[in-house]
Amino acid sequence: MLQNKSVQHLFNFLNASVSPFHTVSHAQDQLEAAGFQALDFKEPWVLVPGNAYYCRTFSGELFAFKLGKELKLRNGIRIAGGHTDWPCMKLKPAPAFTQKGYLQANVEVYGGPILNTFFDRPLSIAGKISVRSNDLLHPQIRYIDLKKPVCIIPNLAIHMNRKVNEGVAIDQQAHLMPILGMVEEKLNQGDMLLDYIASHENIDPKDLLDYELYLYNLDAPAAIGLNDELISSPRLDDTTAVSAIIHGLIESTPSDTLCLGALFDNEEIGSRTKQGADAWTLNLVLEKIWAAFGKSSVECYSHISDSMILSIDVGHGYHPNYPATGDITTFPVLGKGFVIKSDSNQKYAWDCEAIGAMLQLCQHYNIPCQRFAKRSGMAGGGTIASLVSSHIPLKTVDMGVPLLSMHSSRELMAASDQEALENAVKAFMSL
Repeated sequence: MLQNKSVQHLFNFLNASVSPFHTVSHAQDQLEAAGFQALDFKEPWVLVPGNAYYCRTFSGELFAFKLGKELKLRNGIRIAGGHTDWPCMKLKPAPAFTQKGYLQANVEVYGGPILNTFFDRPLSIAGKISVRSNDLLHPQIRYIDLKKPVCIIPNLAIHMNRKVNEGVAIDQQAHLMPILGMVEEKLNQGDMLLDYIASHENIDPKDLLDYELYLYNLDAPAAIGLNDELISSPRLDDTTAVSAIIHGLIESTPSDTLCLGALFDNEEIGSRTKQGADAWTLNLVLEKIWAAFGKSSVECYSHISDSMILSIDVGHGYHPNYPATGDITTFPVLGKGFVIKSDSNQKYAWDCEAIGAMLQLCQHYNIPCQRFAKRSGMAGGGTIASLVSSHIPLKTVDMGVPLLSMHSSRELMAASDQEALENAVKAFMSL
């Protein structure tokens, strides 16, 4: 299965994506290897048609774009966007505490994970830390990954919880505290977890100022099925999109247009942050591109008014064990292509013109795709689409690979759907 180039791209991303910051760093490495040039967001941009560029605005956010050799700004743009974060647990301040000799970490839930799937898993810690520096307003930032199973959240034995298989409420403060090991309890012993992290980074614990650290499932992605046709892995949501966007953009060949990939953070908690899709950063990136060619922001938005955005995020596949959760006529099946999502209330942003265009493109290039609609009366997830398209009013398609076990510690997809998704991004950006 790994002979499939798109799946190999995805596996590489999954192995690297232990935090949103590491996801963006891996994307940056792929772009630089493909010849994309780094831009400083604080400086004016000098751009050349035919070249490719990227800009890392915040730790978990990145914008990359290609300019056609015969670039005509009035031809508009093609955007593909996804998100770098995933539901999990994060460390609170002063995280370590002890109970009866058990060393534990105080954590909080990020996003909407299926909590019980994180029990009894080998968990590691990754993210970023700020370290004391001589510049008072600019501490040193480091990305870290402990790369070993440092903690675990143990289940309660069925003998003490007879109704566990009937569904038991999980108290997030009491039941989700991972065990880091066993210690001799002593007074004034400091924070052993932060001391461990400082030692890992060869710094004085007093110089560790703050952190944004995620607990992540250390399990590797795996091929599943009699013919290896399925992929089981942590963080398929939304690493599938990130991989398809980056490699689809790298392999695209725009002739006279601008093609842009946007990776946002904080989608799983609503996107209302400086690095989220509800910020104005994408607009500023577009304005800086137009300014590089002597054009105003008014000209920018006039030129792109007939453009198109792909919002790429995973969708719900038909679950054979829970058939009543799917729509009665529109139920995507794993392995039949990526899904194009629609919802009359615009929870998934879409319009008839954009979906028609995407269906034409897929039919022309023989790229398999499916339609998705929610079962009526059942809430579904949201994406970045409605937020981005409200800031930049362009035609929008909400799409992505279908999953089972979405927001679980391990999710499930079909390998062939990743190939379809990456091919669709490449074709979209090469027109």
